[in-house]
Amino acid sequence: MIPRGRAVNKYLEQAIQTERFLAGTSEETPSGTTWRRTPEGKPTHSLYHGSAGVLLFYLELYNVTGEDNYLLIARNAGDDLVDYVARKAAAEDFITIGFYSGWPGYVFSLNELFNVCGDDKYRKAALIALARITAQASPQGTGIGWIEPIPFSDITGIEGEREVIDLSVGAAGTGIIYLYAHRQGLAEEALSLAIKTADRLIEVAEQTPDGLRWLMMVDMAFAFTAPNFAHGGAGVAYFLADLYRETGNDTYLQAAISGARYVQSRTHAQAEGFLVCHTEEQLPASTFYLGVCHGPAGTGRLMYLLNQITGDNSWWDWLTENFKGLESTGAPEQRSKGLWQNLGQCCGDAGIGDYALFLYETSRDEKYLDYAKRTAEHMVKHANHENGLAWAQAEHRNRPEFTEIQTGYMQGAAGIGSFLLHLATVTTGHPRKIVMPETPFHYAPG
Repeated sequence: MIPRGRAVNKYLEQAIQTERFLAGTSEETPSGTTWRRTPEGKPTHSLYHGSAGVLLFYLELYNVTGEDNYLLIARNAGDDLVDYVARKAAAEDFITIGFYSGWPGYVFSLNELFNVCGDDKYRKAALIALARITAQASPQGTGIGWIEPIPFSDITGIEGEREVIDLSVGAAGTGIIYLYAHRQGLAEEALSLAIKTADRLIEVAEQTPDGLRWLMMVDMAFAFTAPNFAHGGAGVAYFLADLYRETGNDTYLQAAISGARYVQSRTHAQAEGFLVCHTEEQLPASTFYLGVCHGPAGTGRLMYLLNQITGDNSWWDWLTENFKGLESTGAPEQRSKGLWQNLGQCCGDAGIGDYALFLYETSRDEKYLDYAKRTAEHMVKHANHENGLAWAQAEHRNRPEFTEIQTGYMQGAAGIGSFLLHLATVTTGHPRKIVMPETPFHYAPG
């Protein structure tokens, strides 16, 4: 814990300045507090863009500073989420099972709030959200799956429904939240549901000469073969490896290893190290994402987890070479096709910076800490300082001219502030971070 009255830590002060911006975008509701997605926009609730993610940043502020006002704000946001989840569940309204954008994010944020304050209403609301995930499942093959509107129809113009299977918007993400629910003691049936989810994912895997691969959905509606984490096979393999830790079932581990081998077969040499292509449709490969979504900061999680499970250091060697590939682009100071004007947790610098801090805490290699510090300097240099710290960024790579100042966790100030807090605690020797359940790194509580 870093009480504000003690030695000044510039990264903590920057996180507090980020909170100042967020405070100016909050709105009171009949049931609590929420935040506008942009200063001029409307409030939203998801972990990706909305209050479920901003809530996490306030919990982290409380955990780091001990200041009760931050916990009060988080609880007010939780109260609004409790009401929102209850209303949507009672009406049986459709909300996606996408990990960051739908029901799983509510499970995670509400239960994390319960873990901090102990108020059972938040845990009960998390259970309601978890039940909605299961209610929206259907028997598929030997397991269960989810049929949803085709993702990104607003971009592709392709509409309809498909069985979604990746980590970001599909079944692998629900498997991750079932594992989280099992480990948190939320529901007795959670592990069996995770197993049913995994059995279906193995059933729909595509066997290739290089290993197993998974696309975003069964019967892909458009060309998008992504090897990496989040929308690609690395995310599915991560879930299967994580499930192996709970079940000891070697089928899941071998499928995960096969998926990792497929990812490794899609590497491309850089000036130093290597990167994995964004999608295989881009030949010759010219676009390499660097963030959590499709980049080393996401795909490296799978390799780290396999190293921890198997003790095979070749997985660690691979992720270090992958990080060298990231560094060889000149990031964070030099931008590239895969690191455009986006500083957020999903696609940009905040997610990479957090990853670097986790690698530093694991390896004690100073280069990772140095990279995280350079990232923070780049962020603050490009911030809007008028009302605290805020950032104009392009959420989508294909629309670089369309920038917004956003408040959310995966895209916006809350996630950037979370990274700054993480850096503050690492530099003072007491690392703290609310770690997402799709992340293999952990800090001891307290």
